Amino acid sequence: MSFVDDSAMFSRTARIAGPMTPDDTRRLAGAGYEGVLLDHGAGDAASDLRWIADVPSLRFVEVTGKIATPSLAVLEGTSVRSLIVSTNQARPVPTGDLHWAEHIHSESFGFAAGGWVGLPRLGNLVLGRVAGETVTAGDGCAALTSLTLQGKGQTFLFEWESPPAKLERMHLIRLRCREVTAVSACRALRSLHIDNSAVLTGGEVLDVSPLAGLPDLDSLGIAENLPMRGVPRLLESRAPFGWLPVAKGLHDGDPAHPRLREFVYRTTT
Repeated sequence: MSFVDDSAMFSRTARIAGPMTPDDTRRLAGAGYEGVLLDHGAGDAASDLRWIADVPSLRFVEVTGKIATPSLAVLEGTSVRSLIVSTNQARPVPTGDLHWAEHIHSESFGFAAGGWVGLPRLGNLVLGRVAGETVTAGDGCAALTSLTLQGKGQTFLFEWESPPAKLERMHLIRLRCREVTAVSACRALRSLHIDNSAVLTGGEVLDVSPLAGLPDLDSLGIAENLPMRGVPRLLESRAPFGWLPVAKGLHDGDPAHPRLREFVYRTTT
């Protein structure tokens, strides 16, 4: 047998451990496996994934370890919808090879060689190790509804030519957003949260007023970012968020406003 049953750890997941035979493929299909795990130990089995088309129960592929990533374009037309890249050592693939994916969770920011852009079916994108001061991830992804980015503590801005119009949820971790003009173009946005260990002071100030134009914004937590201006306009908008948390003394709003809540956050420079 050229695969190992990891179902004790993951629901119906097979770790590919060698060349796949027709009998192996039939066993996977007959047992209703939902996912396959590929790493450097997969050897020849990972060099050609066309056998996946014969396992209609498969829903995800996970890539791990220092693997020479096979062509993922062959997953087009199969039942696989999700890709997990739980390594930063896998060989990158052309972005065009990922057009089939609806859900991507990648520890490697550089795994898509052409950037995480123009992916027509992608609805959920989670990226780790985000690098650089400009980020294009999500650009031209017309079906994207959820975006989570974890960075390295840098301040950045989105550089989108075609913002994801259906985006509803954005979560930024260890990233500080320099401006929200691009974000405000995502008219379906309902939730925007930025999580850092401190507010960065002594330099840039974030103008939050563009968020006032988002008609469905009902969950907003961006205090752990930069000092804010434009707070009065945001508070008087029709955006349905209940209240706005801000860092005490680091905003231009009225502390007595009923939609404003001041908190003491740790600061850094």
